[in-house]
Amino acid sequence: MVARTFGKFARSRDTAIIILKMLPWALLLPSIMLVGGNLAQELPEYVLPDSVPLEDGDSFDYIVVGAGGAGTPAAARLALSGASVLLVEAGGDPNLNTRIPGIYLTLHGSALDWQYPTVTNNISCLSYSDKQCRFGRGKCLGGSTSINFMMYVRGNHRDYDELGIEGWAWKDLKPFFLKYEGLQDLDKLPCTSIPYHNTSGTMKIGFFGDSENSWHSRTIRGYRYLNFPFNYDVNAKSQIGISHIIGYVNEGERMSTARSYLTRDDVISALKVTKNTHCTGVILDNYNNAIGIKAVVKDENQNRTLQLYARKEIVLSAGTIGTPQILMLSGIGPASQLHDLGIPVRADLPVGDTLIEHVYPQIYASVNPDTSMSSQSEAMERWLYDRTGPLATIGLTDLTAFFNTRCYDVGQRKLVYNSSDCEIPTMQLTNLYLDVGLHQENFGVNEAIAQQLTAENEKKSLMYLGPTVLRPFSRGNIRLASIDPLQNPSIFPNFLADERDVDEMLRGITIVEHLIETPEFKVQNASIVHLKLPGCPEYEDDREGYWRCYCRYMTTSLLHAVGTARLGPVVDPQQRVHGVKRLRVADLSVLPEVPRGNTAAVAIAIGERVADFVLKDTDKYT
Repeated sequence: MVARTFGKFARSRDTAIIILKMLPWALLLPSIMLVGGNLAQELPEYVLPDSVPLEDGDSFDYIVVGAGGAGTPAAARLALSGASVLLVEAGGDPNLNTRIPGIYLTLHGSALDWQYPTVTNNISCLSYSDKQCRFGRGKCLGGSTSINFMMYVRGNHRDYDELGIEGWAWKDLKPFFLKYEGLQDLDKLPCTSIPYHNTSGTMKIGFFGDSENSWHSRTIRGYRYLNFPFNYDVNAKSQIGISHIIGYVNEGERMSTARSYLTRDDVISALKVTKNTHCTGVILDNYNNAIGIKAVVKDENQNRTLQLYARKEIVLSAGTIGTPQILMLSGIGPASQLHDLGIPVRADLPVGDTLIEHVYPQIYASVNPDTSMSSQSEAMERWLYDRTGPLATIGLTDLTAFFNTRCYDVGQRKLVYNSSDCEIPTMQLTNLYLDVGLHQENFGVNEAIAQQLTAENEKKSLMYLGPTVLRPFSRGNIRLASIDPLQNPSIFPNFLADERDVDEMLRGITIVEHLIETPEFKVQNASIVHLKLPGCPEYEDDREGYWRCYCRYMTTSLLHAVGTARLGPVVDPQQRVHGVKRLRVADLSVLPEVPRGNTAAVAIAIGERVADFVLKDTDKYT
């Protein structure tokens, strides 16, 4: 009854508000989730494209596999050129929850998340079930841009210059970042930021609204006490300092690639989209030309197997996990593994190697709660009414600090600038605020640790701080678990295999400890939560030993994995797969190294760029 009534929200906001006042918060989110799919379609602001009916043997000029950060812009640009384009997505539509910035944490572990299982290395993620590191990825239109933290960070300019690959330096990529950027808040940035931004691109972005949490200003003052500069724009000349991050948000709602590209009238009329369609391999002819894909389409209660053909090219954009799986199933990958599985080798390439991901330990501090904030039901009511209030933001998470840990003077407790390397960050420190009683087990830790955190959260708020290693040394890999294309691949993240990553975390933890000990935090009774972890020494007896052990228990990753179909060994600078014609890769898997920052920005640029490469080669097919 609640779901049916709530689903009429588009026609009666007052009805929705009455229901919200009647519902306890514990029932509110499940109710929204229950009707999210229908509700998202009823809201008048935008409508996502319907899934086109497909028949075995259908052909198109181009097929793009994966409607995520890169695949969606690639498909949209190709379709706008006048070509016949099919965009293939394994998931369906994003639901209402994806549109509400403030409940982004509920999306992880939901039906919109691939929730990939991983293979443990027994030295990281020890607090999670079966010691498996969490490896989420978006499974819907928009991909991970529909479920991520919405933070717009391009990384450091040197991330691209240091690749040493022709056509991939910062000067080459900058035009593609600017092409899609539609910054709505340029007037809130210094004049020096103007050359680094565009206001007319497809992706509308801007600053998050006021979360009304006084910990925003306190946290900034805490960092400033440690001599961190306030950085107005990490996407301009310098990345260093504490900053309010620009986000993929507009007028209080998330801006995914699905919303930004697929709702354009010109794209809707030109692009064909198929949802709930799982690509299971690339079809190669006798000359190693990619001529189509094999796919399983979920129609109601049955699966249909189809072969779909591309007259010109195929672009794989299934992500750092999905793309190598599809390549290997197609005979493109390490010959020894493919032989073992009985898959004929079409191109012997190091596909699946060099999996790299940003990683950090979950650090918690208990703090006095902010009593001035809106209640949860009031916050939801405001968002539903006019898209304002705390739920139109990501709370304290839009504050992030970039810095080089080796440029922090531990004795003086301040960030210093004693070399040019101090402009190159080695760490990103993210922040999250949990009000009293809000800790849940959705962070994935085991029951014993969750109980400790819940107890700490009964009367005090928790701050969650993530000292993220921006350039990890550890490397993992992806392999096929079987020849069944619907079975998840074997993902071996191998976090913290290189002790240097723990060294970097320890330097970051020292800065976190100093932050919590600044006057701004101490006056609010802030203190680090020293969890009791089996096998770890007591903090009081062995501080360094405790934290090193802690990092291996509380290891956490982001949605930032790269490297499994990288430029050089697997694809050329135009993103063409070596040894195969008419097949390109366009997603984060092509990056040989993870950028220093959140990765959605570069994923979208990669999608824009591959369309440019493809269209320049279009004469070959006429």
